[in-house]
Amino acid sequence: MRGDAMRWTGLRAAVRSRLSVSRRGVLSIASGTVGGQLLLLAAAPALARLYSPADFGVFTVIATLVATLGTVAAFRFDLAVPLPERERGAHALVALGLTCALLTAALGTAVVAVAGDAVADAFGQPALRTWLWLVPWASAAMGCLLVLNQLAIRHRRYASIGRRNFLQSVSMLVTQLLAGAAGVRAGGLALGLALGQAAGALMLAPGARRGGAEARAARGPRELWRTALRYRRFPLVLAPSGLLNVLGLQLPVLLIAFWYGSTAAGLLGLTQRVLAAPAALLGTAVAQVYLGELARAARETPERTRRIFLNASRQLVLIALPAAALVVLAAPVLFRLVFSDEWAGSGAFAQALAIGTAAHLVASPLSQTLVVFGRQGLQLTWDVARIVVVSGTVGITWLAGGSALTAVWGFGIATAVAYAACWLLSLRTVVGGSDAGRRVRDDGPSVPARQAEPV
Repeated sequence: MRGDAMRWTGLRAAVRSRLSVSRRGVLSIASGTVGGQLLLLAAAPALARLYSPADFGVFTVIATLVATLGTVAAFRFDLAVPLPERERGAHALVALGLTCALLTAALGTAVVAVAGDAVADAFGQPALRTWLWLVPWASAAMGCLLVLNQLAIRHRRYASIGRRNFLQSVSMLVTQLLAGAAGVRAGGLALGLALGQAAGALMLAPGARRGGAEARAARGPRELWRTALRYRRFPLVLAPSGLLNVLGLQLPVLLIAFWYGSTAAGLLGLTQRVLAAPAALLGTAVAQVYLGELARAARETPERTRRIFLNASRQLVLIALPAAALVVLAAPVLFRLVFSDEWAGSGAFAQALAIGTAAHLVASPLSQTLVVFGRQGLQLTWDVARIVVVSGTVGITWLAGGSALTAVWGFGIATAVAYAACWLLSLRTVVGGSDAGRRVRDDGPSVPARQAEPV
């Protein structure tokens, strides 16, 4: 037994020695994310029996608002945390991000105090009056979580991120199950979301206190002001861009909740939760590998970028098409069996969203092509166009008197069209990049080095 244990220890050490720090980090983060997502997916039937579609409708509105506001709650200073060479600059950005998140919470609370009743009346969901106050604080917790997560990435604390991903899902799920069992109806799901975000931020908070004297010096008003000026592009440019990006996904959901009521919003919310988990798992795994391979090829061998793009596209299509076909053929029966007759409508919603979810699974990981080749302007244009096309389709359906199911079909088809356009833009970008790489290679050995700098 002792010899077996020693051989197992030696095998683990050998495996770890062959894995780079970055690959071990990807495995740590992915394992925590996969575990959390699978746990949420497995618990969906229990939640569907504890909460009604109307309860899920209230939660869908709150979760959508939190996702929208939380993405920019730190004014996107979180994205800058890995960039400074010195720890002092990084900790100044952390302090700025956390301050902005708290400011978002304070301003959001004031807005809820003034307009909360009007928002609840507009959506026709009286329960929102009680639970809408969670939105600014859950958004602030999400903003803090994004900031602290970037600091953990800077310090390569990948195992901490993996544990946080898993324990955050556990915290949210346990709260939702206990609240549902205790009879806390519409607010139980929202409470779980808020506590999950807060728990995730608290798990990473100890890392912010490890900077020593430089971290303490970074929190001075003068240093914060200098840092804010130096990185002003993040709140001024990237925050609006990030808001547009998240609105492309969240605004149509809010419109359906606003026009078709809490039951339709609840059916849509559960459907998205079930479909998004496997799509997110597969998409994240491919995106991590694709980004690393494409960025390396863009720097060293640009002529390979087109082949990398097409190979990744083929792999994603081979996953997405059978999955979409399965949803279209079997969703109504499966949703009724797994979630009870009360949720049978979610099966029809799943059919409507299948093609859009498949297109998202294929195009979203590959959209990083635009970032690698410095086409942020093109990305911004696509973000705006997606909002107009998808939200406009839902709006036209409602104006024409279409049902909630018709609106969801419009949502799914418009999403598929938008992501097909994204894929074509990425293909055009990568073909142009590989052609440029071939031309500069033909011009001589000194040119490719200059070509690689902007990438």
